[in-house]
Amino acid sequence: TADIGVAISGEEGMQASMASDYTIGRFHFLQNLLLVHGLFDYLRMSEMILSFFYKNVIWAMVPFWYSIYCSFSANVFYDLSYIQLYNVVFTVAPVVILGCVDKPFNYRTAMTYVAVYADGINNRYFQWWRYVLYVADGIYQSVVIFFTFYLFTYVSDVQNPNGRPWGRSDLSTGPTVAVVVAASLCVGFNSWQWNWIMAAAIGLSIVVCLAYISISSAVRYYSLEGVATSVMSTVQFWFGLVIAVVVALLPRYSVHTWQKLNRPRDLDVIREIKVLHRPWYGQVFVEPEAQAALPRADHK
Repeated sequence: TADIGVAISGEEGMQASMASDYTIGRFHFLQNLLLVHGLFDYLRMSEMILSFFYKNVIWAMVPFWYSIYCSFSANVFYDLSYIQLYNVVFTVAPVVILGCVDKPFNYRTAMTYVAVYADGINNRYFQWWRYVLYVADGIYQSVVIFFTFYLFTYVSDVQNPNGRPWGRSDLSTGPTVAVVVAASLCVGFNSWQWNWIMAAAIGLSIVVCLAYISISSAVRYYSLEGVATSVMSTVQFWFGLVIAVVVALLPRYSVHTWQKLNRPRDLDVIREIKVLHRPWYGQVFVEPEAQAALPRADHK
């Protein structure tokens, strides 16, 4: 584990402050740094790193299944532009939002339930078995996405409006869109809160991917020329996209639901108190605008 230096700026000078990682003005600010920002940063970084591994595993394993049918001849499955834009444009926004602004609850709730800070001390959200699960889930989703489009498009010999069968660029476009949609939605499943920023990031990632394919398809002599017309105009593409994404994400959604209902963690219990406003479970901070909407109960 790494050591982090925290200094208190005072009359002794600025030498310690300049050599430290964090500088605070008063000693009692240390509880905010540890119990609130320390907990939130630990949860964000843990989930962001695991999500990065997951979304690259699902992206890299789809060409592997394709290689089985081309005798591992090193044929490029994805278009080169897809490879360049996947991590830097198509799927970067949800992960960045997850690592920057995601948090399980607000400041007051974190200061009320300080015992939850033990999750970071015990490293409950960044253990090796979670890495294995994320990698296994990425491999499973890559299998579902590739073979769904393989069965719906390649085996059935789909034809474009010109009467020609799909080529490699046409076949790879379907899994590309499905991977972007599945990876973006999966990051949303992994986040602690769904707000307009996360929803906008997920929607923007999907829209940008589809827009790029549509625009590139209209460029003459480009490698993706005519792909949008030949792919997005078929029922097999949209039906395969829905089936692949739903089947790929169903196990993760089911496991998350079962875990929160049957084996909730401390964070899950606190979030239930916070969201459902159940004061009989313990003290919780309620925002002023939400306090007016609380149901009033008559206590005898």
